[in-house]
Amino acid sequence: MSEINPRVNSAILPRFIGKMVRIPCKVLTTTDNTVTVQTSDGGEILVKYSGDGGISSSYVEIIGQVLDETTVRKAGVINFESELDLQMVDRVIRLIHDPRFFSTVYS
Repeated sequence: MSEINPRVNSAILPRFIGKMVRIPCKVLTTTDNTVTVQTSDGGEILVKYSGDGGISSSYVEIIGQVLDETTVRKAGVINFESELDLQMVDRVIRLIHDPRFFSTVYS
């Protein structure tokens, strides 16, 4: 079985340094090899990548390795065709990471 990549927000991100995660987010700014995104809880993180970023919409899910408390190295991206309700996404993320449910969801 392959490793599970949990969805996280900026507050939960530091718990996963060195691990792969999924970050539903809104793209704020893009440069040649970085993108700044707003996570579901309103925080901002920096996403590093090489080559083509593959980002073609305003709302995406970044799959990547957490480098530090505010930085992720992109391994993949899912572009959403429509606006993403980040508040709803954040409620789901917080519920999944609740200690009462986390081991059940990710076991």
